[in-house]
Amino acid sequence: MKKWLVAVLIAVSAFAGGNVAQAELIRDENPYVLLEKLANKTIERIEQDRAMIDEDINHIRVIIREEMMPYVDYVYAAKRVLGRNLTETTEEQRQEFYTVFRDYLITTYAGAFTQYDESKHTIEFADSGRFEKGSRMVVVNTRLVEEGRPPVRLDFKMRYDNGDDVWKAYDLVVEGVSLLNSKQAEISAVIRSNGIDGTIALLREKAQESVKPHDDSVGVE
Repeated sequence: MKKWLVAVLIAVSAFAGGNVAQAELIRDENPYVLLEKLANKTIERIEQDRAMIDEDINHIRVIIREEMMPYVDYVYAAKRVLGRNLTETTEEQRQEFYTVFRDYLITTYAGAFTQYDESKHTIEFADSGRFEKGSRMVVVNTRLVEEGRPPVRLDFKMRYDNGDDVWKAYDLVVEGVSLLNSKQAEISAVIRSNGIDGTIALLREKAQESVKPHDDSVGVE
């Protein structure tokens, strides 16, 4: 099972963009319940749009942008990815980085999305009773199950966005491997080589590439 596929299957990924109006957001004070509702909604959208996907694979971008991104705290994730480089950038550079980082993630997940088959995969969610009311940061445990393969453990790190009044994911940990930490190491190396402006330009170039299937190692170098 491709690890990048996992992020798209649940359709909240770990990194608001999108054209979904605030009134249409799924709202639930329990992030476990919200995540399950979102997964079900996204799976229905995949099934509904399967013919469009088969005709034009780039339609996957639309699904990700509309279904996933309103529940992804990509700005918070981008700040974490920048790490110590954040203080060495201007406000203009930071805003530009946030935008291209979001678009890069959409393209990255779209490629993984091409491997998804709604007839083969099942998502199991942890008991929603684990959530402690009043919490503002949680880890939601799920498992991806495919017949004939060992289940894949997925831990979604989520935080409550007071501005949008909704829970959002900012990291995905697949079998103990953090997507956020992996991207931080990768992009930090690119910044050391190319600087922040060169990194922004490279991310923009990657984000504009046509959607195509790929493996786990979707790099920016």
